[in-house]
Amino acid sequence: MRIFLKSIHIALKVNLAYPRDYLISLVIYPFILILNIHLFTSIYAYSEVSHIKGYSLSQMIWYYGATTFVWIFIFNFTDRRISNYILTGELGLRLLRPVSLFQYEMANAIALRIVGILFEFIPGMVIYSLIYSPNFLTIASLLKFFAVVALAFVLNYVLNFIIGVTAFITQNNAGFKRLMGAVTTLLGGAMIPLDFFPGWLQTVCDYLPFKYLFYEPVRFFINHGDISTAEAFYRVIFIDIAWIAALYIIAKIAWKLMLKNVVVAGG
Repeated sequence: MRIFLKSIHIALKVNLAYPRDYLISLVIYPFILILNIHLFTSIYAYSEVSHIKGYSLSQMIWYYGATTFVWIFIFNFTDRRISNYILTGELGLRLLRPVSLFQYEMANAIALRIVGILFEFIPGMVIYSLIYSPNFLTIASLLKFFAVVALAFVLNYVLNFIIGVTAFITQNNAGFKRLMGAVTTLLGGAMIPLDFFPGWLQTVCDYLPFKYLFYEPVRFFINHGDISTAEAFYRVIFIDIAWIAALYIIAKIAWKLMLKNVVVAGG
């Protein structure tokens, strides 16, 4: 555990050395929010309704803002980093470290997200709130969001680690990474709320882990539907943990199988 925490500390120092990259988003994101305000205000006014698919105007506007916040909490480069280790031959050195690659990359992902929260989420939340007040937000919904998005971070990390392991076969997993990114964005509800999907596709999404990366955390953030009940909260927590456990087992098995085929310095 001490080595793991030390790895987080070192990665945190590295990421804090370049904070300007994160600040660029504070210029871009408000423009997206303003665009959504004009777009959805026009749609709701034209439709002459107060809710669409259970979303109030403010919830719909903030849905995409909350999606951006989820990205800030869960994003990592694990899949690409593992591919780079294989392409550059650096994997051998990584395997010699006193901490496993899974833990090392987890430490890096945690450090990356801490910096993202400090330089993107907190300032972004303030700027967004000044532009368009989140009148739906409560302390309870925000705390539930933090709990659910923390599990979404772990879930996304394990998924990305599995994608990274595919580089043992493909060497460069960029194509597979882009495919999974598109699938995650669409079926996870980052592109459009899953409520707008046909019933059969919503059913398919219920049996996949992607909705627990975006759709469910966003719903907690904006207090959508019956998500505020304790039953809904514990259900999502349970399913998140179940998916994390199942995918972790898959990741460990895949890692051990692929590692058997690794040859470093002829050994």
